Amino acid sequence: MKKIIIATAAVVLLIVIYFGRGVFSSSDAGYNSPIKISTAVAKRGNLILTVNSTGIVEPILTVDLKSKASGEIIELPIEEGDVVSRGKLIAKLDATTTKYAYDQALADLEVAKKSLSLAVKEANRADELFGRELISELDHENALLAKERANSDLVKATASLEDAKERLSDTVIKSPIDGIVLQKFVEKGQIIASGISAVSGGTIIATVADLSRAYVTTAVDEVDIGSIEPGQKAAIIAESYPDREFMGEVQRIHPQASIEQNVTTFNVTIEVDNSERLLMAGMNASVEITAGFVENALLIPREALADMRTIARMIGEGAGSGPPERMRQRPEGSEGGMRNSRQDDDSRKSNPVKMVIVVNSGVEEPRPVELGLSNFEQAEVLSGLSEGDTVLTTMTSKALKDREAFLERMRGWNRLPGQRR
Repeated sequence: MKKIIIATAAVVLLIVIYFGRGVFSSSDAGYNSPIKISTAVAKRGNLILTVNSTGIVEPILTVDLKSKASGEIIELPIEEGDVVSRGKLIAKLDATTTKYAYDQALADLEVAKKSLSLAVKEANRADELFGRELISELDHENALLAKERANSDLVKATASLEDAKERLSDTVIKSPIDGIVLQKFVEKGQIIASGISAVSGGTIIATVADLSRAYVTTAVDEVDIGSIEPGQKAAIIAESYPDREFMGEVQRIHPQASIEQNVTTFNVTIEVDNSERLLMAGMNASVEITAGFVENALLIPREALADMRTIARMIGEGAGSGPPERMRQRPEGSEGGMRNSRQDDDSRKSNPVKMVIVVNSGVEEPRPVELGLSNFEQAEVLSGLSEGDTVLTTMTSKALKDREAFLERMRGWNRLPGQRR
């Protein structure tokens, strides 16, 4: 225990001595002077802005198949993963009772037809006899009424037959779409409930999904959601096919955010061409959305960009309330100067303005630039620079550099002397 305390005290003493020598002090002449690490040349090229995320493959159309009829399953010629076409048999129920009802309705229809034919003949005979004043008006009216009743019975019998025919056809369940069987919930011999009359909503026989086109739902961070728009192209790479790229298109952006572990994201739905049916429901996929593309743009590294306060601190003229003297007194007519017209002010509302340090014949000159599209590496310059201009890309002070070196040494000490891990 004493060894640990002594070792700890020694390390603390070393830190105090190190700080006491003025590692973080700026009293030495030139101590805070900037150190130019590297430069870059503004040049033209293509700039692409992508947003990367992960998502889940989902079918565009999913149907839960139920039966309108109740009964025992006598045929079930499907298994999970089977490809089915529209009209293919999914299941067949025992139709013994339903067939009896259909036969009875068919017989009733034949009787109704015969009855109507006889009633029509009687009505015609009554018309003739009434015209010859051989029967009373009451008998004539009764004959006409009998014909109408027979016609009504025929209509009822026809409707009953159609109903029995439909209930008979309901015992045969067919696929309503072209797709693939995702899941089967019943087996042959099981008795299922009707999806119409049952309070529970009926028994699900199987789930069929159309995977000719699929959705990929991905969560995009709120930092990137502003650059996502419907219609943008996206590349999808499934973990099952790492060397295969599927092309898709952004369909919609969900307006409601999701917050998980203090991270705010928005769901983005992408429609993917899956005509080869390689993507399956539930697959994990990497998504790369092309949020912007500029051809032959004037580009500089993102490291060269800074705001006015940062520029002032870098060039050693203090970080006061106003810009450095060299920025306030710019030569007239110099390219990239600050513009004061109202039109230019309006343009800055849509395009951000940043500062760069331009190096020209050894002279460093702060200059504002108007930016367009940018990614993590490069930024498009709309105005303020010309092709071939040299800009500083990395600047820091000696104090900051020494501090970082000291912290790096501290991180290299995994443990104190005499202390166990």
